[in-house]
Amino acid sequence: MLFSARYANNLQEKDRILLIDVNPLKPVTKIVPPTDQQLPNESQRLWQGVTTSILSKDYNQATNVKQEIEERQRTKAAERKANNTQWHPRFFTAATEPPGRPQLTPEGRAALDRLHNNDWRLDPAKEYGAF
Repeated sequence: MLFSARYANNLQEKDRILLIDVNPLKPVTKIVPPTDQQLPNESQRLWQGVTTSILSKDYNQATNVKQEIEERQRTKAAERKANNTQWHPRFFTAATEPPGRPQLTPEGRAALDRLHNNDWRLDPAKEYGAF
């Protein structure tokens, strides 16, 4: 991979510098719990209807399911705003807090430690964004 693909075509071969060779790299297989063991807000479970519809090429249904999820998220956000309740991420601090990138919360650290021991169980959340 060159410094910038945009400028690579304008460079002489002798001036090109290889920064990193990604060719030998392989994607890492995701290790996730079965869908029925995931919490209702976990990405694969939450978006399963959209994924299934896309894979069956039923794009209208995929759009409908996606819109339902997003509308539930908007409704929950409006409820929080009306109740003057602020959303707090469960596993990470906000990226806007110092040092400018997300940090693990104590609950996030505990979950990560369990994952390293092949234990992916999570306690249900106190509040879900879309339920």
